[in-house]
Amino acid sequence: MSNLVRRPAPPLAQAKMLRDVVRNCDPDVPLPNDDPRWQDFSLARGDQSMAALEKELEWRPHDRFVHATFVSHRGAGKSTEILRLTERLSEAYEPVYIEATVEMDPFRIEAEDLLLNMALAVEQKMRERGTPLPAELLKRVTGWFDEVVRTTKWAQNFNAEAAAGMELKAELPFLGSLFGSLKALFKQESEYRTEIKQVLRKYPGTLLQSVNELLDAARGLLGDRDLLVIVDNLDRYEPDVIDRLLVQGADKMRELRSNLLLTPPISLLLQPKSAQLDTLYSCHVLYTVRLRRSDQEYDAFDGPGRELMEHALSLRMDLDRVIPEPEARARLIAASGGAVRELLDLVSQAAYMAHGTVITRADVERAVASRRQRMRDLINANGWLDALVRLARDKQIFPDKACMDVLFHRLAFKYNGDGWYDVHPLVVEIPEFVNARHDLLR
Repeated sequence: MSNLVRRPAPPLAQAKMLRDVVRNCDPDVPLPNDDPRWQDFSLARGDQSMAALEKELEWRPHDRFVHATFVSHRGAGKSTEILRLTERLSEAYEPVYIEATVEMDPFRIEAEDLLLNMALAVEQKMRERGTPLPAELLKRVTGWFDEVVRTTKWAQNFNAEAAAGMELKAELPFLGSLFGSLKALFKQESEYRTEIKQVLRKYPGTLLQSVNELLDAARGLLGDRDLLVIVDNLDRYEPDVIDRLLVQGADKMRELRSNLLLTPPISLLLQPKSAQLDTLYSCHVLYTVRLRRSDQEYDAFDGPGRELMEHALSLRMDLDRVIPEPEARARLIAASGGAVRELLDLVSQAAYMAHGTVITRADVERAVASRRQRMRDLINANGWLDALVRLARDKQIFPDKACMDVLFHRLAFKYNGDGWYDVHPLVVEIPEFVNARHDLLR
């Protein structure tokens, strides 16, 4: 994955066939600023998070860096909003995008991983834009890494020419083959990875300084613009992993001489572990699209949310042609709980399960049943039923690990700036939940 801001292929024309519906509803492809499929949900989210974040970056004093976090429930649409933000700020910032779970180990990430990948991403970005970093600086930084890891078992098995890293050749990408090999090594658990990281931890100040020198050089080549390094997908890691990286390691992160936009799990804001996240970084929260009031049934609609989500679907497909039944559309939207990723997933699954050339209400119910069964197994296997029943009753979170777990796994959401929570609409259809809720209310 390139460190450049992700740009999907040009969007398909409005889908008129089920095959194109699936291709046009890929939830893993964020939409760039000029994509006609984008829908503004701010009226139904009840927040001004993007406007506030944009102003923070626009109004930043030139002698200070913005180190911000952008948090939400997974699947709320953060990546798309980030891409649009960087497009709007393109005159002021050069974005460097790092998709953490792609570029690094998808289960475990530490400061050494992030610093190495940041160095590689910034160097690649500057080279691709035609303003490469000074060769002497790259030579010095690569030489330091070589000197540090030279005595490790891994280095002894590494190609000697690449390990030396002292002769920068024009045809070598990134910071030479040494950095590329280290990056590959860090993506998988091994005794070599542990050994290299233990060695690098002996020189935390020098490692940080090397990365800062690269950042300084890049910023110097940008003229009146500045760097904005975005580390996305951090919310896909377990909260404990990101707490060690961003909270316990906050001093190191805040010493980086670049503007940073990070996407940690929302539970670190709601239930701090080592320290309060918003005392270390500026925090901006993106809420789930509200479809109803907190006192209404889960299939009810109130406010602009339903209309906005249906319009979002119409930007991707010819609704009258592929989902002609209004009841089928309403069921898909209500079953999503206002989570954009959930809606796109359900539409795609309904298209796969369709028996004809359109998505019918019966097709939607098959997709819903499949998603509901996966939720049921997850809840029962982890003992989260009581937490979900309590959250559905009180509409607020509470001090219990299970409460944070159900938020992490998109079994519950937070709605609007007034701050109420509720479970995923399909959770209330699970038999165990129905029985437990009935017992509680008796």
